[in-house]
Order: sequence, then C-alpha cells, then structure tokens
Amino acid sequence: MRFAREVSGISHGVSLGLLAALYVRDSLALSVDVEPHVPGLDPPLPVRVPAGVDRAAVTREWPGWWADALDACTRGAEPAAPEDAEALLTRPASRDAVLALKTGIEQLHRVQAPVALPIGDVLRGIESRIGRWAQSVELHIAEVPVDGLLWERIAPAHVLASTRFLNDPARTAPALRAVLQDLV
Repeated sequence: MRFAREVSGISHGVSLGLLAALYVRDSLALSVDVEPHVPGLDPPLPVRVPAGVDRAAVTREWPGWWADALDACTRGAEPAAPEDAEALLTRPASRDAVLALKTGIEQLHRVQAPVALPIGDVLRGIESRIGRWAQSVELHIAEVPVDGLLWERIAPAHVLASTRFLNDPARTAPALRAVLQDLV
C-alpha cells in the first residue's frame, strides 16, 4: 500500500491486492456479487479477456479471492507484486488472469496517488472534545478508485473507501470523525 500520510497509527493508501482483484473483475466483466458491494473502477476499463484466461473459472474463484484480499488488507499482508497475493495461492485461474493483465494493474496502481485527508484536524477536534490525547489510535483506510461513493468499515480499525468519497471533504470529515470517535 502506498501511504499518503500517517498521523499517530492512522494510515491510508491504495491497496495493490484489492486493486488487482477489482481490475480483473472489471477487465473480464465478471458477474459476481459480494459484500460489501464495490462499484466498477473509475474510469471504467474496456472488457478484455486475454488468451488463455478461463473467464468461467475466474468467476467461480473471484468471490473467495475478494474475501481473502480484504482479509489480507486488514492484516497488512499487501503483496509486492499483484501475482504474489496470498489469496491467489489456491486460485490458479485468477492468478493466470492477474499475470495476463499485470501490466495494466501495475500502471493503474502507479497513477493512484492517495488524496490528503483531514485526519489531523479531525483527531485534534476529538481530542479537544474529550479533553485528552487520543492514545494509540489505529485506523487504516484502503482507497479504491471506483465509481461512486464508498465508505465501508471492513474491520474495527479498517475502512474501504472510494477515491470519490475521499475527495469530498464534506463527506470525509464526518465519516472519519465517526470511526475515530469509536476508536479513541
């Protein structure tokens, strides 16, 4: 994950593991239903099924891959390369798709620059309200460049958020405040 800024134990960045799963889903136009619902990438990708990729097999593997990728994200187990994600160890069709689409995945990951968030301001406001320093606060925000507004708590100290949501200070500050108040 590439981090924009860290305050206390608070971090935020773009997860390569999650981005790879979403890139494959959208490139292959997979029809999968998972919770939380995550919209398509923004901007949308052209549908492309590379030679040798078994789209039906990837469709079967994808929901489990997504669940494991979310779990890896909450544990801080980010892959160094998209094909190295531990969630792909038992999903050969999905790994083949990642290898076939690796160049596009890496290009998209490189251009993603995490947005600056008002974390410090929100945390100071909470500290002022409660009359003490926020001790050992831990919050990790995984940013995904998807279409629409997404702010989903995927674990007590982990949030999955869309770039569009994070770019809107009127939404971001109250959402951060609600999560941080719960963690302080």
